[in-house]
This record gives sequence, structure tokens and C-alpha cells, in this order.
Amino acid sequence: MVKVLAILYDGGRHAQEQPLLLGTTENALGLRPYCEKHGIELVVTSDKEGPNSEFAKHIVDADVLITTPFHPGYLTREYIEKAKNLKVAITAGVGSDHVDLNAANEKKITVAEVTGSNVVSVAEHVVMTILLLVRNYGPAHEQIVSGGWEVAAVAKAAWDLEGKVVGTLGAGRIGYRVLQRLKPFDCKELLYYDYAELPGDAAQQVGARRVEDLKEFLGQCDVVTLNCPLHEGTKGIINKETLSYFKKGAWLVNTARGALCVEQDVADALNSGQLAG
Repeated sequence: MVKVLAILYDGGRHAQEQPLLLGTTENALGLRPYCEKHGIELVVTSDKEGPNSEFAKHIVDADVLITTPFHPGYLTREYIEKAKNLKVAITAGVGSDHVDLNAANEKKITVAEVTGSNVVSVAEHVVMTILLLVRNYGPAHEQIVSGGWEVAAVAKAAWDLEGKVVGTLGAGRIGYRVLQRLKPFDCKELLYYDYAELPGDAAQQVGARRVEDLKEFLGQCDVVTLNCPLHEGTKGIINKETLSYFKKGAWLVNTARGALCVEQDVADALNSGQLAG
């Protein structure tokens, strides 16, 4: 019998009220009827932390691991060594940075994801976050909630996106959609940094220019948004050195993976005023 282990998040009443919340333990990606019909053992749990977790217990003889980017089961080298039957590790979403890819490759484990599954949601989230920062929405909202309203304090830090240079580090499915959504804001220029050039018609449609040198790219942007995958080549790409290339007071938006940035270096840049808070 094939055994499938699914590490999902608990949805509670929300999962009951909305069956389309498939990534929950309650709805189990809609897999239960299929597995029952075909005699597949399906183990669904949210318990993933520590040596005594359900994850640690069942990964030992699982043939397939399914997890989500929102509640990932970290398939470490240690777990891979214990997973004698594991053939496939699937992300029910985008991203595979919770898998030790080198160890998986050595064991011939297929690592797969649902490419493009949430690209629109992420692109919209990126644009929303850029607007929140540039328009200084957070501090303004806090002032109102606390019963105050200092127009000057809010206005001095609030700017229009129009006339700004916005760049995406990574111009794949998400990065390109970010550029598409930014075009109507009449930014001064839209830039992208990527190892591959966008097709001519695609770049023309969004009016974006590729900058091949990272230092030059970062130095031109008023807003930098990170939309690249996390792997050995991009881990910590935003660090003390690369932050020094930024325009003073530029904004940084990272809705991709936290490990793209060196946390302390970003904190220091914020405290020093190199990045806008």
C-alpha cells in the first residue's frame, strides 16, 4: 500500500464553513475520497515540530510527502535519511526551500510544486505592500486608532508612487505580474534584475527595462521588491554589502522568503535610515 503523508494547517470552523480551504487538515486537499477509492493510506496532520511529532513518526515509511508553503514540514537531510520509502516531495503551492534539495537529489527523490498556483495573489500582495509603505499608511492608521491625527507627521513621510523608480529582483511569473500591476501607476521607470531577459513583447507590454548588474539595479530603485526563489544562490542576497547600494531612504518589500535577507543587516539599515521604515 502506498502511504501519503500530508502536513497541513488546522482550519477549524473556517475549514468547515469554506470547503475550498483545501490546504487545511480538515479538507485535506480533497484527497480523502481518491485515496479511499484506490487503497492509498493517507495520513493528515499539522503536528510537524520535534522528534516526537507526527511528521517525524510517519516520514519513516511514507512514499509521498505533501506540504504547503504556509505550514511547511521541513524535509531536512536527517528526515530524508530516515525516509526509506520516500519517492516524491510535493509542495501544494509554490516553493521548495523547506526541502534539503541536495539531500533529496542524492536519494533520487522527486521534488515538485504547483507552479503558478498563487502568483496573482502574491503579485497583488506585493503591490498592496508597496502602497502601504510609500503612502505611510501604517503610522497614519495607528495615529487615528490612538485618537490623534498629526497631518504634518504623516504627510512628511507619505509620497506618491507616481514618479518613483520601482524594481523587481526576479521577473518570473510573480515578478512579471507585479510589473503589470504597477504600470498604471505611472512610475518614473520599472526595472527588473533577472538572470534571463524577458521576451521582447513581454518587456514592451509593461515598459520594463532589465538591469544586468545588481549594484546598478539596486542603486537606481526607490522601491525594491523581491520576487525570486530561495536557493543557495539567492539566500542572503540582501545583506550589509548589497544594502549599501540602495538609495538612502529606499523601500524594501520582501513577500517571497525571509531568508533572502540577512535579518540583522536589514534591521541595521532601518535603524540607520538607509532603508525607509
